[in-house]
Amino acid sequence: MAARPRARTAGGAPPPPRAGRVHGGRGMSQRAPDPVAILAALGLPGATEVVPVLGGQDTALWRVAYTDATYALRLFRAGEERKCQREIAAMRVAAAGGVPVLEVHAAGRWEGRPALLLSWCDGRTLVDALTAAPWRVWALGTMFGRMQAAIHRTPLPDTLRAIPERWMEWAGPVEPALHERLLGGAPYPATLLHLDYHPLNVMTDGARVTGVLDWPNARVGDPRADLARTVVLLRFRPNVSVSPVAAGIVRLLLHAWWRGYHQSAGPVADMTLFYAWAGETTVHDQEAKIARPGVPRDLASYDPLRRWTAHWRRRAGLPA
Repeated sequence: MAARPRARTAGGAPPPPRAGRVHGGRGMSQRAPDPVAILAALGLPGATEVVPVLGGQDTALWRVAYTDATYALRLFRAGEERKCQREIAAMRVAAAGGVPVLEVHAAGRWEGRPALLLSWCDGRTLVDALTAAPWRVWALGTMFGRMQAAIHRTPLPDTLRAIPERWMEWAGPVEPALHERLLGGAPYPATLLHLDYHPLNVMTDGARVTGVLDWPNARVGDPRADLARTVVLLRFRPNVSVSPVAAGIVRLLLHAWWRGYHQSAGPVADMTLFYAWAGETTVHDQEAKIARPGVPRDLASYDPLRRWTAHWRRRAGLPA
């Protein structure tokens, strides 16, 4: 049996995760994932506690406790080996650049599906931090923006620059006229792109960012693409009812995020084409997800995002 890895943790014991829906488990397989069997396949039996963690749609996630440390077990969908490898590569590059990310302790497969055992991240999501202390939105938002600027400053090794997937098509083909305009724009220094940077993927202890999670979308490209995606992810939450107070907090968060980013990275060139791209790409991504078995279909909930995308296409001189 492989020796169980020892997680490097800071501070006290991590807070318990929010129990509930397994992270992305719905529609992933005919057979429900068995975390105990997954750990055994990784050569790591003997967990004292395994708890599902609430999260998104693409992977299943559990909090795994052993007698000596706590970890996160992450299971990908079948056929997502490349996505798993990209996440590992991106996290290693980000860590080398000083970005707080999870450490990979073990990697393997269970029933043909990639699986990772990762260090457990102290703190809470930025969403939970804002819920607990909404009056801190400006301080938390500027911290959120500065961390994205730090990601974009990460030095890029040649191995990462050579990844075959282009940032433009990460969620599918881009409309030809927009694709041509993006390719023909003034060259911009290529950076590490997270492409899923939002408050549920950023952990904080209130004073600093303790972890940036979920890197399978990572690419190398124009940082404005990453910024535009974050704008879309903050502004549009289909199927989520938001109170006027919560909507106001999100608007303040957007302003604070921009301020923090600009303070760290300086001015940003024209975003028009990138807003059009991010809107189109996000719709494609969500349409692919709701096409999976068992996922509710509500295409009308994306109408506000489609109208927003059409607005930016018109601003760019493209047919809406």
